[in-house]
Amino acid sequence: MGYHAHEFTEISYVGEGEGHQYIGEERLRVRRGDLFTLPLGASHVFRPSSANAGKPLVVYNFIFEAERMAEALRGFPGLDRLERALSCLDLAPGDGGWRKLQDRTGAFEAFFSTAYAEFAGRRTGYQTRIYALFVVLLTEIERRLADEPENTRTGHAGGIEDALAFIRASLALPITAARAAEAAGLSERHFYRLFAKATGLTFSSYVQRLRIERGCELLRHTRLSVQEIAESVGYQDRGHFLDVFKKITGLAPRAYRSSYEKLPDEGGAWVRGCDRAGHRVL
Repeated sequence: MGYHAHEFTEISYVGEGEGHQYIGEERLRVRRGDLFTLPLGASHVFRPSSANAGKPLVVYNFIFEAERMAEALRGFPGLDRLERALSCLDLAPGDGGWRKLQDRTGAFEAFFSTAYAEFAGRRTGYQTRIYALFVVLLTEIERRLADEPENTRTGHAGGIEDALAFIRASLALPITAARAAEAAGLSERHFYRLFAKATGLTFSSYVQRLRIERGCELLRHTRLSVQEIAESVGYQDRGHFLDVFKKITGLAPRAYRSSYEKLPDEGGAWVRGCDRAGHRVL
């Protein structure tokens, strides 16, 4: 398929396979569990990954005319408090941007599988059930959007928090911006821009500081050697670890450990730890 836009609102869910979703100028890696909210007029297309030809890309689409849906749901108890979800689905005024969310609880998959079965079977009351299921989906989207910290909410992709989680879990391994962008479901160019906005740091500076912060923790709470600690936070070159550690904390690792173990005399001050950014604290 080529790029296309609709005169309706669309919610897409990747049920199987891998591929890419193109939205405007963005190229996003998609996998099972990814959900996209696409407002009226959003130009997009899904395309399967050529590397996974044996695993077809299966996408569920739930589409509706926003005005008719809003009218049908008017007066539903508590619905007006789902401001974020209503906004991104054209059901209330808002920024109109698309969103990408990952199905962490199984709620998105449950909605699509159940709603599709109702639609395909068309048994008595199927329309009523689909509307009821949609309200449940709205609450889940609202909760997901509400859980995103303000400093990691992109307004469109919502994937920076996934990249940060990937980085924290991979400190002992080689970490590249390309792999972090993939974890976030973002193009690398878009990832760099959003990452700097969310963290206030470049990608390499953020990873470096996080590694030194972890190194500080290990120096304080373990008896591992400096070499072992360096390797556990992703530095195979001990000398490079020493240089970076001293640049950020102001002390060599052994001096840092000693200063933490030896409490100062009354009125004195020694470096006791690293803050969340890896800076010295007295």
